[in-house]
This record gives sequence, C-alpha cells and structure tokens, in this order.
Amino acid sequence: MEIDRGDRIAPPPSPEKSRLWIGVVAAVAGALGLAVVVAPEFGDFLRREAYTAANAVGAPTPADEFAPVYARLEMEPLRARLVASPKISTQLAKLLREPCDKRAITALAEALIAEGEERVAARSFGGFAAACPDSAMEKGRAGELFLRIGDADTALKIADALISEQPIYADFHYLRARALFAAKRYDAAIGEYKTTIELFHDRAKVHERVFVDLANAYVAVGKPCDAAFTLFSWIALDPPRRGTPGARKRVEEYDALGCRKLPAFDEPKGL
Repeated sequence: MEIDRGDRIAPPPSPEKSRLWIGVVAAVAGALGLAVVVAPEFGDFLRREAYTAANAVGAPTPADEFAPVYARLEMEPLRARLVASPKISTQLAKLLREPCDKRAITALAEALIAEGEERVAARSFGGFAAACPDSAMEKGRAGELFLRIGDADTALKIADALISEQPIYADFHYLRARALFAAKRYDAAIGEYKTTIELFHDRAKVHERVFVDLANAYVAVGKPCDAAFTLFSWIALDPPRRGTPGARKRVEEYDALGCRKLPAFDEPKGL
C-alpha cells in the first residue's frame, strides 16, 4: 500500500496492469531495436540526436575519446552529429589505434565528403601527411580537395611543397598547373601544363584532360591558335582513335578564333 496525493491509502496496482505496462515498455523497446536493425539510418539518427543533445549541455560523449586523433591531424574536433555516424567514428577509432593507417584516413575523408565537409576532409588529409611518413599521396589529395572547394592559394602551397619533394612526379605539376589556372595566373599555368606533358616518356599516355586544360589556358591569354595546335597535337598522336568528330570539332572551334592552315591530323605537331 502507498499514500496517494490526497493522503489516502492507495491500493497497489493490480498484477494485470503491471504486466500490461511491462508489456508496453518491452514492446516499445523491441520496436525501437527492430527499427535500428531494419533501418540502420534510424539508429544513426538516434545516435546523432543523443550526441548533439549531450554536446549542447556539455555532457561527455564517446566522441571525446578521439581528442588524440584531432591533435595529431591538427584539426578541430568534429561536431557531435558527425562523430555519431559510424562511418566516421569507426575510422576515428582505427586512427586512434593506428595513427598512420592510410586506409582509415581515406575512408574518414570520404565519409566527411559525403557529409558535405570537404574542407574538413582536406585538412584531415593534410594533417595526416604532416604526421605520417611516405604520405605524399595523402598530401596530394588534400590539395585536390582544396582546389575543388575553390581554395586555389592553399592548393598551390601544397603543390609547391610536393614538387619540392618529388620534382619529377607529373601529377604534382598537374595539380600546380590547375591551381595556377584557378588563381588566374595563366602564363604560369601554361608552363606547368607543358611540364606535366614533358614528364611523360610516352606522350600517348597523357590524358586528354591535360591537353584540353592547356588549350583553355592558351585561350585565356588570347592565343587560340596555340590552343588549336595543342589539341591537334593530342589527336595526332593516334589519329584513328583520337580523331573523333567531337575532338576535331573542338580543334575547329579554336581554329575559328584565329588559327588557320592546320596540318592534316596524321602529321604530328610539337607543342
């Protein structure tokens, strides 16, 4: 027996009602558990809400254990809603155990990109490269991401550092060329695009994109004829395969801007 709010003796709940409430609670808990299993995104939602609520009142969360990872990567702690995602927290946990796990940092960056956090992903790659040996590729990925979000200055600094370390690696010169183009330093970009091409022993292996980018740089400085000859040079390396209607049309468009008397497509032309 117990005293009710009116100071009267209240009868204990009947066994039937107790069993009913226990059943209701068990059913709700079971439904939530089933929802999490059947729809993992619902579990992610609940976890994010819990982390966000805890963070709002300053309560500790499991995310706090990743502080050593943030310090090593030289990045700000991730927001609670991001750490609540298993795709992110799993990789942070791996980096906590193995600080230079290349697969973990790549998976972490990809998960951050999927959340729309490209700058954070770029910083994580940059911090990883600064802390771990043999991480030029990760530094290059940081540069690519900074370039993607329009931060040409940071991408250029990264490209400069990479080239100072590995001066004959074509991909790093290509990154620098694109960063220079994005910064509207077209003449310097032209030189870097040419260097990129020259670093290939077999020009036939150079991707069309490099030639197209070089041609666009020529157009930007008012040299459409050089742009036309650049694309012509790429086609002339393998006319049967590369002399497609689309490629030839692009050459003709540049040609129409001020270049005449291009040689036949089967006559190689140097840059």
